[in-house]
Amino acid sequence: MSLSNKITNFANVTKLERHIEILLLKNDCVIVPGLGGFVAHHIKARYDEQDGMFLPPYRTLGFNAQLTMNDSLLVQSYVDAYDLSYPEALSQIEEEVAELYHTLENEGCVELNGLGKLYTNAERKLQFEPFESGILTPNYYGLSSFELPLLRLKRATDASAIADASANKHKVIYIDATNKKDKRISISVKAFRNSAAAAALLAATLLIAFPISNRKGLPEQQVKSGVLYNIFDSSDTSNASAQVRPVRTATVEAQRSLKKPEENPHYWTIVLASHVTEPNARAYVEYFQKRGFSETRVYEGVGSIKVLYGFYASQHEAYAKLKSMNTTPGFKKAWVLEIGQ
Repeated sequence: MSLSNKITNFANVTKLERHIEILLLKNDCVIVPGLGGFVAHHIKARYDEQDGMFLPPYRTLGFNAQLTMNDSLLVQSYVDAYDLSYPEALSQIEEEVAELYHTLENEGCVELNGLGKLYTNAERKLQFEPFESGILTPNYYGLSSFELPLLRLKRATDASAIADASANKHKVIYIDATNKKDKRISISVKAFRNSAAAAALLAATLLIAFPISNRKGLPEQQVKSGVLYNIFDSSDTSNASAQVRPVRTATVEAQRSLKKPEENPHYWTIVLASHVTEPNARAYVEYFQKRGFSETRVYEGVGSIKVLYGFYASQHEAYAKLKSMNTTPGFKKAWVLEIGQ
């Protein structure tokens, strides 16, 4: 093939590929009569986990050699561009297609700028390989890929960390028994406030369900929760925890308070705490007696242990005393009880 013929063929191919590229800007299919159809495919934006990149949307190009029927789209483009008649434009396209086949026959491959490569395989069939960058698409102009690696979430599987978290939880009352001769009872006020809130709710429920005048008829039940009711006033938040001194032996006065007064077996009294264990009750009594409330004592009822204060001949006298002590820490939630009826 002479140099002039090669230049002519290149110019014709360039002319054809330019028309196809321009028509694909607004169309997804351009049929070249006698050659085949170029079909655009839309690819959505996607994430490549292997490379850790977001890839923008684009259009790629496919080729179907079976689409040879003229749809007049390409012919009309030639008519408008070169001021040709329809038959003249169709004839020119057929000549350019013939030259393209001639180049394929001699060189085996034709590159269409902006589109891809046409070539013949071992079976002499026409194949097309599109450019990886896709075809020109104004709607996707300026969109590019960018890196964004995945964040791997770490799951906490350290059993020791879980055990430490459990160990750090505040306990209401705990006993240090490492020294058998000197046992200590420790009370955490911070944790106690949480338990006190639940106890206050329970006390409010009982107050609504049972009036004070009928409370003396409540049955005694064995409930040893170990929680000291009303041990501190709700406004006392000066210390984070309270340490009760070592409980070695009950005082003579506390032992004497276990017995009912023989000279007055029937009396009225003020209940400071109820349904507590005996060690906690004695610690509670010691706490109040050191603050000047010498009439505080432990009382063993039927199935429960109470912490009582005072001996009163009448209900009226007991309520009057309770009213006068209402602002004293530990007496706000106390009530009057009849003993020995």
